[in-house]
Amino acid sequence: MNSLDNNVDAYLSHLQDARGAAAHTVRSYASDLQQFMQWLSSEKLLESPDWNGVTHLMIRGFLSYLVQKKYEHRSVLRKLSTLKAFFKWMERAELVAGNPAAKVLSPKSPRPLPDVLEPSEVENMLALTNADSAFAARDKALLEVMYATGMRVAEAAALALPEINWRAGEIRVVSGKGNKERIVLLGRYAREALERYVSKSRGELLARRRNKEEFTTNLVWINSRGTPLSAHAIYTLVQDYAKRAGIMKHVSPHTLRHSFATHLLQNGADLRVVQELLGHQSLSSTQIYTRISAAHLKEAYMNAHPRAKMGQ
Repeated sequence: MNSLDNNVDAYLSHLQDARGAAAHTVRSYASDLQQFMQWLSSEKLLESPDWNGVTHLMIRGFLSYLVQKKYEHRSVLRKLSTLKAFFKWMERAELVAGNPAAKVLSPKSPRPLPDVLEPSEVENMLALTNADSAFAARDKALLEVMYATGMRVAEAAALALPEINWRAGEIRVVSGKGNKERIVLLGRYAREALERYVSKSRGELLARRRNKEEFTTNLVWINSRGTPLSAHAIYTLVQDYAKRAGIMKHVSPHTLRHSFATHLLQNGADLRVVQELLGHQSLSSTQIYTRISAAHLKEAYMNAHPRAKMGQ
């Protein structure tokens, strides 16, 4: 592949002499191009050593090879950037008829899996709300409801008394995303905790408001000043309980939402049911929780099976 090498050498000289590129930059470009040439040779994709024979499909195949070899996403992007710049230079120098790399889209970054609490970690958080006070009753009801329903923090903050159907054990949620409505369900523990809070403790907290004559609200969650609890305050409250429970993960109200969905799927719930409960417009948004469940199953298998671990 001497003619291929000659063009690469000319390009690297251009980078160093005409562009004034740093030595480490030139070395990186050289390494990327050398790896691409070696891959082309190993795959026997070129009938002759000519860059004109390289297609965008070959470049995509090279990127797929890098992904399969577990290269970091940013490393794959850098190698594609190298090929784009190299072919652009050759096209301008009329060494190739076109730039096949220009047709190749940058691969999307893999969507990271969100943190999810174990059921025991949720129980540890809830155990901290068993104190005999109006605040503890509110916090218990709030955590129970968020975990039982998968509500977003903004939806929880906006929850009003008329939206609770006590007889059916349901809550009507109006989402800030598109102003769409959905029905979420209250489990027994969440329903009992919410009833206790609303029947007694909510009134105690409301009594703390300064302007008792003018101020009133039908929002469910009340703060220490007798006014509605904000979304930011709920966020801080959840983080505080997670820290006090000794949970080392980054925990937010959305972690409870992720945990709600994941635990449902792990216990056999249908994916479309979870989609409806979460209020996702697209099923693809819900499918990330199947990846979490699969990862959880794999971890459990690797930890439990006597012959699952390497070296055994």
